[in-house]
Amino acid sequence: MISKVCRLVWDYPVRGESTYGLQPVYVNLSEQQARQGYDVHVIAGRKGLQPKDEYWKGVSIHRVSVPFNLNALALVRRMVGDGSEWVVHTHATCGVFMAALRRIGRVPLVSHSHGTSRSHHVPVRFKSGNLVVDYSQLGITYDMIREKLLWRSADRVLAVSQTLMNDIHDSYGIPTERLRVVYNGADTGLFRPDGSSEIPKPLAGLAGKKIVLYVGHFGLRKGIFFLIRAMKLLKREVPDSHLVCIGGVPKWLGNGDYWGILNREIETNGVADSVTLLDKVKNTSLPDYYRAASVFALPSYYETISKVTMEAMACGLPVVATNSGGIPEVVDDRVTGLVVPYASVEALASSLATLLKDEALSRRMGQAGRAKIERLFTWDAVADRVRSAYLELNNQSRS
Repeated sequence: MISKVCRLVWDYPVRGESTYGLQPVYVNLSEQQARQGYDVHVIAGRKGLQPKDEYWKGVSIHRVSVPFNLNALALVRRMVGDGSEWVVHTHATCGVFMAALRRIGRVPLVSHSHGTSRSHHVPVRFKSGNLVVDYSQLGITYDMIREKLLWRSADRVLAVSQTLMNDIHDSYGIPTERLRVVYNGADTGLFRPDGSSEIPKPLAGLAGKKIVLYVGHFGLRKGIFFLIRAMKLLKREVPDSHLVCIGGVPKWLGNGDYWGILNREIETNGVADSVTLLDKVKNTSLPDYYRAASVFALPSYYETISKVTMEAMACGLPVVATNSGGIPEVVDDRVTGLVVPYASVEALASSLATLLKDEALSRRMGQAGRAKIERLFTWDAVADRVRSAYLELNNQSRS
């Protein structure tokens, strides 16, 4: 029986203090599995002065220096060996070396996919002014090779949405019998409605405003410039509305002038007094921003699944989001929010105005969103789905 988990991730925050990206996934899933009784070990890359070894909330974290693949591989072999009680659980393409190790070992391999390099939903190029984000065919091919190696060698591939599962099957040829949908979750204890919360200091000057909140990086795929253009129309309907965008530009986005693009868009549309751009905020501080807002907006071209949308719904916010990728699997149109076409400035503005002007409707949608998160998207539910995949492997090994 599987009782020990070896999780392979690119990074794991000290004391579980998530700040960005997939860190909340790694931390919440690991801690919940430890509560379920698994002996959880995480192997991650070591950054700066991070402790080499750490034990936090039932999770043993082992950080290795570069080259990550070689050092992580050596540690996996020492730790796991051929122990039948172990499962190796990779995330994204971290741990791609397991494709080779699988040939000499019997330890079950579970690969957790949070996205694909190739998708029916994503173009190869985004362009705004002089900035072009070009997903070259060479780069896509290289990434696809890594993904195929890992996923084809895995006993189970976990996809964070039905949309992603379809992509992995259609574009990568992974058999459906080895694919399972395991949605991400939201920490409903951290992200919850709380009328007593004070407005965060960076928003102190916005007291009394109807805040439209966006959370995510500032890359072109996120479509924030459409949200800025929508503000020009929204101000006519709701003069006291104000857009707050949180996320900034992570290193992996490259050296593009993303801040400049958004600031020029703000000036061009004459909404400088109605838009605030903020850098990333620690995960533990985000609930105060959600609770200060009236509505959450996500104008992305495509999302495999949306962690921030789940967090907003957990805080009781109605959502306006695009109808692409895995978003409609989270947001029920006209029930927990309003779903709009990508790049439709008019639809964005109209939907935001509807929710900002109808407080009763917003409240009902916010309550429905919170109820859906509690029903389907808690970390308890995520860990239970993962455990079901492990149990299938237990049964498979006995048959």
